[in-house]
Amino acid sequence: MDTGVFGKRFAALLLLCATLALSWWALASRTGRPTTEFVQNFIDLNRRLDDRASSVVYDPKLKLLAVGRESGRLELWDTRRVDSRIARQAHTVRIDHIAIGPEDGIVLTSSIGTTVMDLDPEGMPKVWDARSGELLLALPGEWHGGPVAASPVKGYYLIGSANELRLYDHAKRAVVGEVLHLKGSVTALGSDKKSGLIAVGSSSGELMLLKLETAGESPRMRVVSSTSTYGLETRTDVLAVMLMDNGKRLVTVNWLPKEKRQDFPPIISGQQTEIVQWDTHNWKRERTYPLTLQTVHWASYAPGEPWLVLAGNESTRGKIELVDLKGGEAWRYKANTTHPIAVLLPADKTGIILQSGGATQIRYQDQH
Repeated sequence: MDTGVFGKRFAALLLLCATLALSWWALASRTGRPTTEFVQNFIDLNRRLDDRASSVVYDPKLKLLAVGRESGRLELWDTRRVDSRIARQAHTVRIDHIAIGPEDGIVLTSSIGTTVMDLDPEGMPKVWDARSGELLLALPGEWHGGPVAASPVKGYYLIGSANELRLYDHAKRAVVGEVLHLKGSVTALGSDKKSGLIAVGSSSGELMLLKLETAGESPRMRVVSSTSTYGLETRTDVLAVMLMDNGKRLVTVNWLPKEKRQDFPPIISGQQTEIVQWDTHNWKRERTYPLTLQTVHWASYAPGEPWLVLAGNESTRGKIELVDLKGGEAWRYKANTTHPIAVLLPADKTGIILQSGGATQIRYQDQH
């Protein structure tokens, strides 16, 4: 073959390969599918880190992983890129709650601090730009650290503060409407866009369903219905509320009251927590899910995914447990600390356990 012809064909082949590579890269950038390289890099950068992760959330729309640390540091990771960490000293003490508003491109954080009597000048909820990490607003006023969540209505966000539920309007950069009071501190928030329902749980086991009404001069949170897990007993915290089936069902993770806890001496306690599926029309308990952890201190889920993520203990050992809400099975994973947390990245059916001095990857569809 003529060397000139061969050279042209070889150049064309190289061009084709480059085009295909660029097309694949562009597709990956559009879909934002988390890559093995990102997860591995995240694990590598978390090795021997002595600042424990205290909260974590992943948003599938922005492809954003947000991590709160014991020191009050906030980390924002773009999972479409191998190394994209943005770190900010958000609060002076531990970040307990994070929420992401993909439509507004913001991240909300809340720490265990309180601004009451100026005990913690940085203890108020804060609003951040999700991409740049720029602080957009530190909400003024008196605050006790509580959960934060996006509402079903674009631009409105829910913020718990002790026994109060407040509404933040991002367009106005202000807290608006009347405060809603609960019988106990607000401990869990969730919402469902299709039904427009908001679910709220408290430290006394109170459960509420709300609708956000924005048509009038001032928005308000209207109570649709309410119940309690076990008669409004203190320290029966609701750790997570997850609306399913267009708001027809609610799954809760809640602590059991004292008389229902299975205590076994001398230092090993029995089951302290339950997972319940409720019919939201009549508050009937439809089912309970299996749970092997004896204590649960943290619970979460990925939007649109039928999985609960629980963090707690089996005896004195820290564990992560994933509960399959469709299959009704629970899967446990080891942790090297008594207070691990974990997050799911659904696009790759990948999970990350954040624990003392590092992070580990799990494949939560590979249990069998």
